[in-house]
Amino acid sequence: MNLSIDDLKQQNLILLNTISGSYAYGLETPESDTDTRGVFILPQDMFYGFNYIEQVNCDRNDHTYYEIGKYLKLLAKNNPSSIELLFAPENSVIFRHPLMDCINSEYIMSRLCRDSFAGYALNQVKRAKGLNKKIFNPISEELPQPIDCCHVVVGDKTVPAGQWLSENNMLAERCGLSALQHVKDGYALFYADDCKAEEVRFNGLFRSDGSDANQSQDVCLSSIPKGLHPRAWLVFNKDEYSRRRKDFHEYRNWEQSRNQQRYQGTLEHGGGYDAKNMMHTFRLLRMAKEIADTGRPKIRRPDRDELLAIKAGRYSYEDLIAKASAELKKVDESFALSALRDEPDVEQIERWAVEIRKACYSNK
Repeated sequence: MNLSIDDLKQQNLILLNTISGSYAYGLETPESDTDTRGVFILPQDMFYGFNYIEQVNCDRNDHTYYEIGKYLKLLAKNNPSSIELLFAPENSVIFRHPLMDCINSEYIMSRLCRDSFAGYALNQVKRAKGLNKKIFNPISEELPQPIDCCHVVVGDKTVPAGQWLSENNMLAERCGLSALQHVKDGYALFYADDCKAEEVRFNGLFRSDGSDANQSQDVCLSSIPKGLHPRAWLVFNKDEYSRRRKDFHEYRNWEQSRNQQRYQGTLEHGGGYDAKNMMHTFRLLRMAKEIADTGRPKIRRPDRDELLAIKAGRYSYEDLIAKASAELKKVDESFALSALRDEPDVEQIERWAVEIRKACYSNK
């Protein structure tokens, strides 16, 4: 049995419902969507049975609800998303069940927030500009072919197999391969035209009917006449071919599902990084410092104008990295002097889970 967000609402299972994302942070623009996030409790039979569901969300993940057990476990790890829910501004709270008031932040907020908030912030930096960032590393629309990952040994170097065949006026379908013993993915390459005694037909380098689903993932071996000398030695990098195919399909899927508006914005500002990720880097770093200094983050951001300027791509990537490093140093200095507990009181957090469940299920 599955639960939808409509099910949660219709069955009165929601314990906390908030407006989240840009509207909660005060960073909304005319293009912003309204996201929601909250907490629910499973129906009693589902909780006691085999069908535990820890999270319910829509397809795009802009409406996400955590089961009370998972939510409290996330709090026990000082997870940023769960802490943002804990301190949700009153004007962003759609509904809060009185039972949620038993959750006391004094037992939760700890030095773990340094790594959970600042660590996540640094991950946003990596996502903003990484070697594998899809926005800046487009992949050709041509499906990778096995021959793209084959090389022929020529002297003390290797040459791409396609190039070698072209330079030697040879056709892939006239080639025959036999495996080389003791050489992983190494083959002796023969050519049908070299057989003078009789007409031979080799199987070519690869066998395929041309469709992606049936594209050969390996070389095709042939029966080689005795006495025929190989033209060359060929190596097929199977791991590289598998990786290229995986990257190709992931990129095509990403093209279909990407946020087109965000994609165009990233291209237009010309900074060579995902500016929205960089904005969240600084939001998280500053929340981390606020937690170290005061025990709670400011969800609705007082630095709205600066954060939106970062999102608009008005800074160079290098300047932002330098700025982030300086702010991270301040975060570490604040945590070194912080009065926060070393870690959350997990036993107390677990007691809340028991108390809330007992209260909910007894009322049902």
